[in-house]
Amino acid sequence: MRLATAEAFTGVPVLAHPPVPHPMRALRAVAARVERESGSHPVAGIRSWLYGGPADGAVEFPAAELAAGERVEELMATAAALWGGSPHANAALAWKTYCYWTLAPVVLGYVAARRVPVMDAANTVFRVSAGAPMFSVRQVRPRFLALPHDPCAGHPDVEVVANEEVLLDRLRATAFDAHLGPVLDAFLARVRVGRRTLMGSLASGLSYAVASMAPAVPDADEVIAKTLLEAFDVAHLVDVATGEDGRLAYRRRTCCLALTIEGGRTCATCCVQTDRC
Repeated sequence: MRLATAEAFTGVPVLAHPPVPHPMRALRAVAARVERESGSHPVAGIRSWLYGGPADGAVEFPAAELAAGERVEELMATAAALWGGSPHANAALAWKTYCYWTLAPVVLGYVAARRVPVMDAANTVFRVSAGAPMFSVRQVRPRFLALPHDPCAGHPDVEVVANEEVLLDRLRATAFDAHLGPVLDAFLARVRVGRRTLMGSLASGLSYAVASMAPAVPDADEVIAKTLLEAFDVAHLVDVATGEDGRLAYRRRTCCLALTIEGGRTCATCCVQTDRC
């Protein structure tokens, strides 16, 4: 006896296994909402990573080289040409910029779907361009960490981790221990600037990314911010709260040194305004 199938009843072929969605799909959707609701700046430097496309005229800094102590002076020279500050101020601002664009894909992936791009030094390239966006970042290879229930769990570019605690541990291990930490040490070996100052920019970068991206999803902004700040052990370097408008408000406990540059002003989130540095 021949068994009836769904195809026999409907005339429509039935796939035994539905296709696994591309890992970038959810991230692109949230990035598009961020651009509509918060403007283009929070994601401008990761658009080429999200959608592909050339980086015409960009100077590339492989993170592996920076983490090994190479080309750090060249990156600082870029900051000097832009801002013209002292060596330690240029280093602090170069680090602040580098730190944010390294963290932006991580925060976007976590906010969008708890699907975190692997941004270790071996898999990350930082770009500086004369045109817009001036700073950007990309992965060398598409690699993601995801939870077991993620629709992309079977994708070849996705590594499945057991639970969210493990996800956060791996997020920290790949983005900081295997990338930002060694690059930070390379900066500190060359200029007289405090580690706390530079780690404050990491905390600020996380907070800004969450404040810009989290409103595009239903999760509570403050909860996401505190979770990520604690994962990176920098919760003590920034104050976060939910403002009267329901959005995340934050203030640094360190200064990024932008105010030391001629004509420089304090950032809206700077501790100098509250005498807390």
